[in-house]
Amino acid sequence: MASIVIPTGSVNCGGSVAANCAACPNGHGALWCNGDCVWISGFLDAGKCELKGLMGMPSAGTNPNADFYWYAASFWVSAVVLVAYACIYKKKVVDKIPELAGAHIASNELSLFVCFTKLHTCLQVAFCMPVVMAKNYNAAQVMEFWPSCIFSFLLTYTPLWPVGVIVRAVLAKKVQDEIGHETTLVKTCCKNLFCMPCDVGRESEEIDDEVGAEIKCCCKVTVTPRLINEVDDVKSRMCDDRFGKNRMAAAALEPRSSLRSPLAPWPPRAIPSRLAVLCPAVMRRTMLTQCGPRARLTPA
Repeated sequence: MASIVIPTGSVNCGGSVAANCAACPNGHGALWCNGDCVWISGFLDAGKCELKGLMGMPSAGTNPNADFYWYAASFWVSAVVLVAYACIYKKKVVDKIPELAGAHIASNELSLFVCFTKLHTCLQVAFCMPVVMAKNYNAAQVMEFWPSCIFSFLLTYTPLWPVGVIVRAVLAKKVQDEIGHETTLVKTCCKNLFCMPCDVGRESEEIDDEVGAEIKCCCKVTVTPRLINEVDDVKSRMCDDRFGKNRMAAAALEPRSSLRSPLAPWPPRAIPSRLAVLCPAVMRRTMLTQCGPRARLTPA
């Protein structure tokens, strides 16, 4: 078959030539709209032939709905890629790390920007934030992995983003409650409104510390036995960590009357204060042993 010669100022309709894409169908509809053109189906009309842009999408200069088509295409491509990655991540990471125990010694609270010091966490949050959220919620037993992964994706990358901030704040508050860190819904909402990836990364690091997991790209996980991890949490609570709040060390200096009674009911997050009531002197000596003579007590 001889190749079609396209005159200057004309378009290739796929088997014919026309002055523009609108003239390509010539009454034949979508069958004659090919080549340099693409057929756009209408809601209230039969549709029309438009000039192609990049990747076969309508050109923004000829179609006022081009931005929507670009968004829809990128959304579905992202969704497919995310689901594929989530399947691998769940099998290799989520299913291998333990869930947060009901009674545990909470580790230190981390800085909002701690993920910038953790390359692997930073990369995971930057490219697969809904998957990281789902891992956090699942480990803290706040929500199952797949529902949280789907909802996080829909509420983060759609016009429902403002609603997503509120939902994320509520779930993040529950995660912090399970870990044993004190926070407020307003504070959590502000963090996610202005820097959601930072808060997700910080939360991921705290969850990993609690369950004794170290997650690296891509989908490589190492889990520390719970007993060893709990001992490490005690030590981190007593020592002044670089990116955390040392509440256990501060509890040793609090007046006995201001601490919770050892006979009263207490949640897991009250363990540091309970230990401080029972043996503050032992805690002081342990701090000097574990953290060194230059260890300092950081207020909560």
